[in-house]
Amino acid sequence: MSSTHSSLASSPSLVGLFSWLVPGSGYFLLGERVRAIIAGVTIFALFLAGIFVGGIRIMDPPGWNSDDPSQSITSALIDSPIAQLSDKPWYVGQILCGPVTVATSAVSIHLAESGVPSSHSRSWEIGALYTAVAGMLNLLVIIDSAHRASAIKSQG
Repeated sequence: MSSTHSSLASSPSLVGLFSWLVPGSGYFLLGERVRAIIAGVTIFALFLAGIFVGGIRIMDPPGWNSDDPSQSITSALIDSPIAQLSDKPWYVGQILCGPVTVATSAVSIHLAESGVPSSHSRSWEIGALYTAVAGMLNLLVIIDSAHRASAIKSQG
C-alpha cells in the first residue's frame, strides 16, 4: 500500500459508508481525486435534474401519507415496513444518494404540510426516475470504491 493511502482507505466498509454519505468520496479516500469529482458531480447533477424536472415534491418517503399527515413516518414504517416500501419502491433508489435524500424529503414533507400540492403528471414520474437512477448510480460507485479498497487492503 502506498504512503498516499490513509488507514481509512484500507477499510472497505468505511469507504462504502463515506461513498454513501457523499457520493464519490470513497474514491477520494482512495486517492482517486478525478474519479471522485466526476462520480460525485454526475450523481448530484442527475439527482438535482430530477428535482428540477419533477419538483421537490417528488420526494415522497415511505410512511408519509398525505391523506393522514398526523401519522408519523416512523410509526408507519415500524407497523408495516414492507407495505410502505412496496407502495413507494422508487424511494429505495433515491435513498442510495445518501443524506441529501433525507434532507430533500424533509423539505418535501414540510411543503406538503404547508399545502403545496404535488404533481402526478409525467414530469413527476420522470423526476422520480432521475433521482432513483442517481441513487442506483451511487450504488455502483459504492460497490466499486469498496471493492477497490478491499483490493488495496489485500495487497498491503
